[in-house]
Amino acid sequence: MSRQGATLRERIAQTERDLAELGEQVELGEIDPSTAGELRERYNAERQALIEQLAGESDRTGESDRTGESSAGVLSGGRLLGIGFAVTAVIALGIWLLASTADDTAGAEGVAQDVLTGEAMSLDDVTNEQMEEVVAQNPDITSMRLALAERYFVDGDFPDALQHYMYVLDTQGIKDPTALANVGWMTYLSDVPEVAESFVEESLAIEPDGGIAFWYLASIRFYGLNDPAGAVAPLESLLEYEEVPDEIRTAAEELLADAEALQ
Repeated sequence: MSRQGATLRERIAQTERDLAELGEQVELGEIDPSTAGELRERYNAERQALIEQLAGESDRTGESDRTGESSAGVLSGGRLLGIGFAVTAVIALGIWLLASTADDTAGAEGVAQDVLTGEAMSLDDVTNEQMEEVVAQNPDITSMRLALAERYFVDGDFPDALQHYMYVLDTQGIKDPTALANVGWMTYLSDVPEVAESFVEESLAIEPDGGIAFWYLASIRFYGLNDPAGAVAPLESLLEYEEVPDEIRTAAEELLADAEALQ
C-alpha cells in the first residue's frame, strides 16, 4: 500500500468517525439538527471525494481497489464477493431488520398517499424520486427513509444509501440493526475495515439473530482485518440458519474451512 493510499484510508476513516459522532452531539444538545444536517452533507461529500481519490491512487499504483461504489466487490485471493451477492443473501434470508413497526409502515404509505396522488398505493408503486419528495417533507418518517436507503443499497448507490442510513442513526438516534450492518458493509467496501467491524458488531449486539450481518462480519474480519480466527464464530452462526440459500451456504462453508485452516 502506498503512503498516499494509507493517508486516504485514514481520512476516510475519520469522516466515518465524524458521521458517527454527529448523532451523539445532537443528542447532547451540542449541535442543533440543522447544523448537523449541513455537517453531514459536508462529511458525505468529503468521504465521496476521498473514495474517488483512493480509487485513482489504486489504479495508479496497481493496488486492489475495494471502494465498490456501484458493483465492485471485495477481492482477495482471486475471490470476488459482489454487493449483489450479499444483497441477494439478505433478501433470500428474509432478514431485513427494520426498527419501524407495522404501524410506522402504514403511516409511511399514508403520507405517500396524501403527498403524491391522493390515491392509495403501496411503496412498491412509488419511485425513488417520489420517496425522496416524501422524506424531504416528512423527515422523521423512519420506515420510508429506511425503505429508500435499502433501495439505494441494493442498487449499489452507496452515497445516497449512506446519507439516509446515517440520518436515521445520527439525527433520529435510532440504532436500527439493518442500517448499522449495511453501513458497516459499505464502510468495508470503502476499505475501512476497522470502522466497518464496529458498525456490524453494534448491529449484532442489538439483533443477535442477525442473519446476513454474520456474513458481513466474517468477511470483514477474514479479508479486511486478516483475522481468520475471528471469522469462525460468525460463519458458524450463519450456517445455523436452515433457510440459507445453497450458494450462500457453499460460500460460507468454503470460507469457514479456509478460516479454520489458517488458525
